Amino acid sequence: MYAHITLKSNNVKTGPIPVTTTEARSCPDACPLKKNGCYAEAGPLGMHWRKVKRGERGITWAKLTKAIDGLPEGQLWRHNQAGDLPGVGDAIDGEKLAALVDANVGKHGFTYTHKPMDNATSRRFVREANRKGFTINLSADNLHEADTLASLGIGPVATLLPRLQSGGRGVKLFTPAGRRVIVCPAQTHEHVTCASCKLCALADRPFIVGFLAHGSSVRKAEAVFNGDLFSA
Repeated sequence: MYAHITLKSNNVKTGPIPVTTTEARSCPDACPLKKNGCYAEAGPLGMHWRKVKRGERGITWAKLTKAIDGLPEGQLWRHNQAGDLPGVGDAIDGEKLAALVDANVGKHGFTYTHKPMDNATSRRFVREANRKGFTINLSADNLHEADTLASLGIGPVATLLPRLQSGGRGVKLFTPAGRRVIVCPAQTHEHVTCASCKLCALADRPFIVGFLAHGSSVRKAEAVFNGDLFSA
C-alpha cells in the first residue's frame, strides 16, 4: 500500500504541519462519499491522490512509518488529507496501523476513518490507537450516526454537516442524544488552521466536531447527510 508525506503542508486549512495521503484502495466501500461527493477526489488534491495510487509519488508503508518516527518530539501532524486507515476497502490492516501508532509515540498524529466499526477487531484497533496517542476520529455521515459511533466509546467522533446559512458562526448544534457538536473552527474563522486549533487531535474531547460539506461536489455530500439538525 502506497502513501505520501508532505513535511510542511501548503493547505490553508491544515496549516504548515506534516500531512500524509494514502492511496485510494484504503477507502472503504462503506463510505457513501466514495465517488459521490468526496472533496479529495477533485482538484489539485485529486490529481495528487491519483499519482499516489499509481505509485508515482507514493512510498512504502515502512518508509512512511520511518518518516513519522523521525518527526520532532511533540509534532502535530495529520494522517490522510485523502485516504483512510491502512487496509483495502472496509478492512483495517492491524499490523500496518500498529506500526504507524508506534512511530507516532511522542508526536501528536490524528486522522479520520470511515471504515465500518461493525466488528470487534476493527473496534479494538481503533481503541488501542487512541489509547496510545494516535487519535482516530470516527467519521459519521449524520447526527444520528454520530450518536451511534460515540456510544461505542472507542474514540472521538467527527460528522458531516450541510452548509449553514450563518456559515456555522455562533450556531449551537446537538445530536439527537444531546451531544454537543462544534463546527470546525477552520471553516468558521479566518486564520484558524489544524495547526492552531488541534481539536481533532484530542482523543478525549467531550464533544463532536462537525465539518460543513465542501468541495466541488458539495451538493452530493449534503445529500449524503440527509438528516435533521438539532440546535439550541
